[in-house]
Amino acid sequence: MPCSTADAAFSPCGRYRWMLRRPILRPSPDDPFKVLLFVGLNPSLADAVRDDRTLRRLQGFARAWGYHQLVVLNLFGRISPSPAALQRCIDPVGPDCDRVLNSWFETWSRSPGCDLWLGWGASGSLHLRDQKVVKMLARALAVRGQGAPPLVIGTTRSGQPRHPLYVAAGSPLSPWACTVR
Repeated sequence: MPCSTADAAFSPCGRYRWMLRRPILRPSPDDPFKVLLFVGLNPSLADAVRDDRTLRRLQGFARAWGYHQLVVLNLFGRISPSPAALQRCIDPVGPDCDRVLNSWFETWSRSPGCDLWLGWGASGSLHLRDQKVVKMLARALAVRGQGAPPLVIGTTRSGQPRHPLYVAAGSPLSPWACTVR
């Protein structure tokens, strides 16, 4: 799981991004390696070398909270700078999104040094995607047991995990009950 370089995984057609990873802080020899998994709504234009506004914001939070690595996943795999475009897309999830999410949730469920931050915002309910992902999370939570639950930096009026672009920089993470309306 530790990674010293930035990387990203895309579909062969290049229309979907499954995962993006960035090193954040260099751990000291006596410092346990801390990974922050973030689940957002959909990928924008960031890739293995290029950052976008959301990714820069995520890196800032991860750095402030003392994480060594950031892994970015999404409810929807379709790359688009406009979340509204997901409504017009025939397959906004993509063929490998669930497999990748389940794999990382499994990693999180078995890794005490790994925290899961949810932040897909109000549009997570599109196609009831939030509910499907929360069910995936429930399976991982059963394995994780007493470890830290999924975390959020607030919720929307409808109870969705708040997107990080719309909160103050000093916002703390807090546990989330894994429920959506």
